[in-house]
Amino acid sequence: MDLTVMSQNVQYGAADTGRWEGLVDCIRTVKPQLLLLQEVDFLADPEQAANAEKALGLRLAVAPSRHLPTAIAWDPEYLEVIGTETKYSTTGLHHGYCALQLQPLSLPAAWPVPLVAISAHLTPYSAEAAGQEAQLLCARAYRHGGIGLIGGDINHLPLGDPEPDWDRVPPYNRASRCLRRQHHDEPWRGNRIVGQVLRDAGFTDAAAIQAVLHRDPSLLEPTGKAGRVRVDQAHLTPALLPALDSYRRIDTGEHSDHYGIALTLQLSRVDTALASAYA
Repeated sequence: MDLTVMSQNVQYGAADTGRWEGLVDCIRTVKPQLLLLQEVDFLADPEQAANAEKALGLRLAVAPSRHLPTAIAWDPEYLEVIGTETKYSTTGLHHGYCALQLQPLSLPAAWPVPLVAISAHLTPYSAEAAGQEAQLLCARAYRHGGIGLIGGDINHLPLGDPEPDWDRVPPYNRASRCLRRQHHDEPWRGNRIVGQVLRDAGFTDAAAIQAVLHRDPSLLEPTGKAGRVRVDQAHLTPALLPALDSYRRIDTGEHSDHYGIALTLQLSRVDTALASAYA
């Protein structure tokens, strides 16, 4: 009853540069049954999406987007899709989101509510605006009962992570990811409003809790190779949190400017009673 979930920002232009094939190899090594993708501009083409399904060995749903689409792929032998939702993808968020309602096929009995998986790509241009986007996604994750996962390129500094060396971060990223300074000689401090929103909605950062449980700060290492921040994150609702078994970062080499992340969920440990309270 293990479910392996992977999230990967493929980096814009992956198909044009040939990087996509290398990423497919990385993904197939992880063998996720659920795959959250961001910056998949090429998958807006139905023919490219069909080719991606064959390459990954997974089914694929691509969300509409004003800018860079998100997508979710899944193993149909493991998960049944009972609903797709992208209602606010082109109006409420800069890049949009892809949300699926899923029923695991390996469980002896159906859950009272579905697993809602959201592939998210929050705006990189303003932590405050990204916080508002996160508020919307929290509502979508709870809408079907509370077994929920928001994963993807969250783009902003998580709660509890150490401050990066902001002087080594590009100025435009400092301007969008840091708190305003009163004087130019003040130290930079990350704006953690997105993490605060997710925490206040009851979500738990998978990497952060695993780092504490295993006393392993390496789990908090950056996933953005240029921005030096752990921007790729997975956040779980209280009903799904007991299922979290492991978390790791995936090295994508030269195939993307983001590391991937992967987590394993023991689905038999989901707190379905707690989930039903939100239905």
